[in-house]
Amino acid sequence: MQHKYTVLSSLLLACTLTACGGGGDGDATATPGPAGQVQGRWVTAAGSAPSYTAVGVPASNSSTALWLLANDASRLVKLTVQDSGALAGKAYALGQGTPATAVTGAWSAPAAKSLSLSGVVNGSLALAQTDALTAAAVQTDAAGAWKATAGGNAQSVTWTVADSGALTGSSTTGCTYQGNLTAMSNASAYTAAVKESCSDGTSTQYNGIATINPARNALSMVATSPDESVGVALFLSK
Repeated sequence: MQHKYTVLSSLLLACTLTACGGGGDGDATATPGPAGQVQGRWVTAAGSAPSYTAVGVPASNSSTALWLLANDASRLVKLTVQDSGALAGKAYALGQGTPATAVTGAWSAPAAKSLSLSGVVNGSLALAQTDALTAAAVQTDAAGAWKATAGGNAQSVTWTVADSGALTGSSTTGCTYQGNLTAMSNASAYTAAVKESCSDGTSTQYNGIATINPARNALSMVATSPDESVGVALFLSK
């Protein structure tokens, strides 16, 4: 569907999961199981190439989800990290309209608050934890009017989020949005479920995670379609 790329994927602003993501300063105690060590926000070293930011959510059933976003917002990777040390997922060239590519590799935590990933890029990625993200998210922090713009304000998406997390919105390209941002009780993040319905009759459900910065005035969301054929990153501000 054309709107997948011209609306959500094109609204990639000068922001990363580090800059837009928020969360509490919980302690770094790992959740049960090796994959639990992946929870938190992770960044590559300053000046490294490629440069990525990652967010891992709490572990479930011997695995956890890890989302990686290139700091230039060109590439999104959604991974499932296993207790066994294996990882698998898909990579998305954002805004390009190209098919997702499969990713397989391995992960390890060679030292405290460090994460090593192989198979995600050529060579390996070394990341350091900047926030354990163990504090519970606050539902009402997501409430309010949010907007993202691109192309010299030629395109925009506006969302209104209620105190309950219910979300409605629209874009200047003829799409509407409906869904929910649900605060996680065991992480400083929100479960995001947003349906995009466009004037050409196409409709796509996006499921992922959202984070809010400490000032509560910037919200970032990374998500994929249910079949994981499309990935998006959206950055909004108040």
